[in-house]
Amino acid sequence: MPESRPAGALQVLAHAWRRSARERRGESRSLLTNGDWEELAAALAQAPQESMQAAQARRRHAGDGRSPLRGQGLAYAQSRLYQPGDDMRAMHWSLLARTGRPYVREYDEEHAAPWHALVDVHGSMLFGTRTRTKATQAARAAVLAAGLQVAVSAPSSLSLSLWSGRVVQTRDFGGGYPAVRRAAHWLGQASIAPPDLPVAGAEESLQALRGWAQRLARHRPAPGRIVICSDFAWLDDAARSALWPLVARVQLTCLRVLDPVELDLPALPSSAFVDARTAGEVWLESGAQQREAFARLARQRTERTLAALRGLRARVAQVLAPDAAAPVRGALLELLR
Repeated sequence: MPESRPAGALQVLAHAWRRSARERRGESRSLLTNGDWEELAAALAQAPQESMQAAQARRRHAGDGRSPLRGQGLAYAQSRLYQPGDDMRAMHWSLLARTGRPYVREYDEEHAAPWHALVDVHGSMLFGTRTRTKATQAARAAVLAAGLQVAVSAPSSLSLSLWSGRVVQTRDFGGGYPAVRRAAHWLGQASIAPPDLPVAGAEESLQALRGWAQRLARHRPAPGRIVICSDFAWLDDAARSALWPLVARVQLTCLRVLDPVELDLPALPSSAFVDARTAGEVWLESGAQQREAFARLARQRTERTLAALRGLRARVAQVLAPDAAAPVRGALLELLR
């Protein structure tokens, strides 16, 4: 049996790692690369036609979304005072009886419902042990979801938001497959870098999330579907309350992105890690007992997170950061069924 390294040698290695990490901390990398886009485009081109046709059949007609325009729609919007020339068929007779003043009903006209995705690129989403970070996989998933949305409802207007913690940036990209390409290009222009340690408190991130949800809830036309790509490590009671303004108005889809290490701790020797909250050194033992306890806690955390998301009436799927585009596309297709 090989002799284990003494604690002093491990400490030297840990200090060397931290020096190297500090030197690399200023480095940043693109959220999406050209190689990512080529893989995503190929996966979208190979999406099973029968699955897409089934999703189309289950969806409402593309013109069933609400428009900012008022006209001869089906969804009641508001009432206003009668003006000369208004159609008498729109008269609100019960309101006239109650107030003695003539009012007419206004309705939302129908149009192609907008589609929106939130890509989480802050905090624990910057973590990754194989192939890519969770943030990059979240961006890849958002592009795939946008492409599938266009396949199901071609006139849909696409928009994306990048949640980098303190700030949520939002862009509109129009409709059709060119909009999917523009969205991928925008994500490719974004860069991610390791966060400064210790990581700041979550209050500013929560304020950014709350502001994003309130803006979307007030926006006209309101999105018909919102996709959130994240690990949902931030999902507590306060975050759920911040999302409630959207829940009653849109169809919420959540794709949980995890790194394999978060589900199954690998067998490691005594190893040094840096606590993101304190920037202090933590020594981890990963024997069979510790690994079993870690896996049990990971399952409990997953169950709590999925239950909380379903409490928001969201459709939920889970993918891993190293997954290729095809499995992620399959998970998204399941959510469209």
